Amino acid sequence: MSRDEVVIRVDRLGFAYTPGRFAVRNLEFEVGRGEVFGLLGRNGAGKTTTVRLLTTLLPPTEGTAYLWGKDLRTCGRAERARMGVVLQSESLDFVSVERNLTLYAYLWGVPRERAKSRAEEMLSLFELEAVRQRKPWALSGGERRRFQVARELMHDMDLLFLDEPTVGLDALTRKRILDYLAQRAKDGLSIVFTTHILQEADQLCHRIGVMQDGRMRAHGPPADIKRRYRGARTVEAEFERSPTPAEREELLAILRREGRDLAVVTFELGLLAFRAANAEDLVAELARWAHARSIDLERISVREATLEEAFVTLVSQDADPPLGAEPELP
Repeated sequence: MSRDEVVIRVDRLGFAYTPGRFAVRNLEFEVGRGEVFGLLGRNGAGKTTTVRLLTTLLPPTEGTAYLWGKDLRTCGRAERARMGVVLQSESLDFVSVERNLTLYAYLWGVPRERAKSRAEEMLSLFELEAVRQRKPWALSGGERRRFQVARELMHDMDLLFLDEPTVGLDALTRKRILDYLAQRAKDGLSIVFTTHILQEADQLCHRIGVMQDGRMRAHGPPADIKRRYRGARTVEAEFERSPTPAEREELLAILRREGRDLAVVTFELGLLAFRAANAEDLVAELARWAHARSIDLERISVREATLEEAFVTLVSQDADPPLGAEPELP
């Protein structure tokens, strides 16, 4: 991506809460204009710390990052005015939900009429119309989270950070919010968000970064991550007739001999399903066997790996020691 398109450039960024014990270290990635970048990882992987660094809430211990080409160590009010931030911590005021939204817009310089119309839009989008006169502290957990995200979207921005924005929300509300964010990204808004819902990241993100123990294990488009770390894949084959017991044993012996990490899911009547790392190779073996036995294959398919499966494969691989861990003695 060209220099003009880069909104965030992270250069060997690291942060230690105490000397020598890093929460994140040696992070390197970029986020472009109109791009949605997802940070994935287990609890404690360093996602929230990374967001706090990039929003200038924490000072880097080492390395740095650049926002619109400016070192975040020197970023001030002008850069922060171009950002929106929704963290997991709550900050609720003692005025109504509706008044909260309009006041927040006024603080960001949004004209009064525009603030009112934007508030109506957010109340509808986040299904807060029925609680518009309640105080935020009186909302349910899911309503409070919707309110937090809605309030941040009351002003115009170029870069939006969302830390677990859909936690506690039902599937329908999540979809509406994700669709809205996708449209905002098409309009040029850059978005960085963390999530534990991998299907969500697969749907929304142009690129993702997988963090583990404070380090970036891999980053790239979801399709590339799935292809590289897909692990075992599921094969389903439907036969014209049910193989005899002897034929079943023969076929399974071939698959087990040729398969890597093979696990049979089911083999009942004329349906066979199994998982293997070398699924494509076994499809060819299966087709040859069926042809030799004059058994027609009605259907055969290889299901693509999900992002969740790729994530599990990736974080299960040998990783660097946790940051701040004592080195092993020789």
